[in-house]
Amino acid sequence: MSGSNAPNEPARAQAAIRWPHPGRQLLGLIGAWVIGLVAAIALPSLFVSPGTRTAPAGRLWLAFSTTLLGAAVMLLASFAMWRRNRDSSVLTLGIVPAVAVVSGGIILVVTKLYPVGGL
Repeated sequence: MSGSNAPNEPARAQAAIRWPHPGRQLLGLIGAWVIGLVAAIALPSLFVSPGTRTAPAGRLWLAFSTTLLGAAVMLLASFAMWRRNRDSSVLTLGIVPAVAVVSGGIILVVTKLYPVGGL
């Protein structure tokens, strides 16, 4: 049955469900959030290889700054999405990954600056 009420179709007791479609602005904000996530996770590996035990402090701080930049982009995108619809779950989806990525970055910086024993 199509969405139109043609003369040969019986009348519907309930209107057809029309699901909301995301607008361009929302899709752009989601894209910005994904770019922030990629910047926070993938870009630091261009400066410091994840497999190395130690690294120069300058390169470590550069890698950590890209993590912070990516986390900031994620937070800003989620805050902008929250301002559109005031849904607290959007803030949660922005804050939790940002905190996790920054925490992981802190752990990697400390373990590469001060390596302890190991293989």
